[in-house]
Amino acid sequence: MIFKRSKSNKKSLEIANEITHDYLYVNKSFSPYKSDSVITWKENPFNDKTWCFYFHSLDMVGYLMNAYELDPRQEYLEKSKWFLESWMSSNPSPENQVSPFAWEDHSTANRVINIIYFLEFYRESELYDDTFSQKVLGTLEVHGQFLYDDKNYNFSNNHGIFQDRSLLELSIMFPEFTDCHKWFDKAIKRIESRLERDVTASGVHKEHSASYHIVVLKLFREINDFLLYNNKSVPILKDTVFKMEEYLAHIVKPDGKIPMTGDSGNDSISFLSIENITNPKLLYVRSNGNVGEIPTKDIVYKDAGVAIFRNDWEINTPIYLKFISSFHSQTHKHADDLSFLLSIGKTDFFVDSGKYNYQENDNYRKYFRSSMAHNSVTVSRKTYNLGKNQVGKSKIDKYLIDSKYSYVTGSHTLYPGVLLKRTIIYFKESNSIIIHDRMSSSAMKTYSQIFNIGKDVNVSIISKKKILLESNLEDLKIELLQLNHVTELKDSNGNVEPIAGWQSTKFNEKYPITQLQFSNKGTDLEYKTIINTSISNGLKNYTFKNESEKDILTVTYKNNDKETIILNN
Repeated sequence: MIFKRSKSNKKSLEIANEITHDYLYVNKSFSPYKSDSVITWKENPFNDKTWCFYFHSLDMVGYLMNAYELDPRQEYLEKSKWFLESWMSSNPSPENQVSPFAWEDHSTANRVINIIYFLEFYRESELYDDTFSQKVLGTLEVHGQFLYDDKNYNFSNNHGIFQDRSLLELSIMFPEFTDCHKWFDKAIKRIESRLERDVTASGVHKEHSASYHIVVLKLFREINDFLLYNNKSVPILKDTVFKMEEYLAHIVKPDGKIPMTGDSGNDSISFLSIENITNPKLLYVRSNGNVGEIPTKDIVYKDAGVAIFRNDWEINTPIYLKFISSFHSQTHKHADDLSFLLSIGKTDFFVDSGKYNYQENDNYRKYFRSSMAHNSVTVSRKTYNLGKNQVGKSKIDKYLIDSKYSYVTGSHTLYPGVLLKRTIIYFKESNSIIIHDRMSSSAMKTYSQIFNIGKDVNVSIISKKKILLESNLEDLKIELLQLNHVTELKDSNGNVEPIAGWQSTKFNEKYPITQLQFSNKGTDLEYKTIINTSISNGLKNYTFKNESEKDILTVTYKNNDKETIILNN
């Protein structure tokens, strides 16, 4: 059993054919690049650090081995050997490299996986040469020493887990290496520390990204399986994987895709193998209800700052509402605190921005990470800082799950001198949603309530206080009502100056969407908003007041019935 960066599929032979004809294929996010017959390892044809990362991970070798598994042609091994010989000659050590991407923490870890993948086939082939093999083993030992050294270890994000995985594989697969036992002990110690530090007690990865929750879940699962295969174990691993799977079950949208929170793409969970799933709730979601255990409709992960409310799992028009308020780490984090997402049936009505790319100097990347690209409240039409000093300044304060309604309140102080609070209440009989925002500061500020509307939704602005949203995919129409005064309403769609009204579902690709921005100016302000998923039924008005540390909500339905609720937890 070995780790693999990629797996054989129907495109593997096509990709390998491109690579053997001198096209550098490093990842599906980038077009194949026609290279010269000699590679300098300084190449950066797209002026993109992510491309360089895949390039120096030697992912070309991994793709060639994917094809070799399907069709064991010697040219795939020969081309892989050529890449390895060239790379080792140009980058023999961290002290002697031609590119700053060669011996980075992440590329070094992934390169180990691809080299071992190659060796597994090369050793049994007619191409085998002992002198070359010993040279590769020497390079792997240098990689092990690099990964073992704490000064090269990335403690701040998930790259460290990739390093631990590679160090584990080296320590177990190559017992002839002098320091293999030290490597194993160090990797296990780091993994145990990671499990406690990087994942909440409820099983949520702290990098604020649904995509990276899956990445880390897969890493931990693969490491656990690898250890068990080699008669070794870390007990906390199995328990953490189980909890992380359950969280994934709850956050999946009705269309089977993950929410694009943080640095996430528009990914489906269909790639997850049912045979590898251990949690019955994720099994239920992944199998479309054929097996497993149905998850609860509403759940709040307070330690992770995430709440998900649903009307049901088994109806034709499911409602999915997700709320976010937490700041555990700046890695893959967006300025999305107090934001929400709403999907109904097949339609994403209120959406997240997506990641776009990782080029932090790109103005569009800056926009996609900003508070303007999320359904929240901005101060003075600016985003807030995403630095380490912000950790801990955003949280879920209270919540309640009831048979008639569920609610969650979150707050943050991420803007200097400003306290923002948002309460979201989901009424289950009328399928209506209340959003109550409270903003407080000592100085006059402009507070803007931002809504980003999905690309499949037609927007009709009836007035500053009433917006109709109609799905282009199905017969669904909802309304957004503002109960408070609105000084200014701006709508944007693919604006470039300033950048506003964009979404990205694929790497380095973007398209225009509608953004609504409601603005008022003051010191202490509130926004009172209603979203009715049924225009003929639902809420007409509400009042919100605080008495004796209790929030008292009085709602008026469209049939003029009234209801008073005490929000206290």
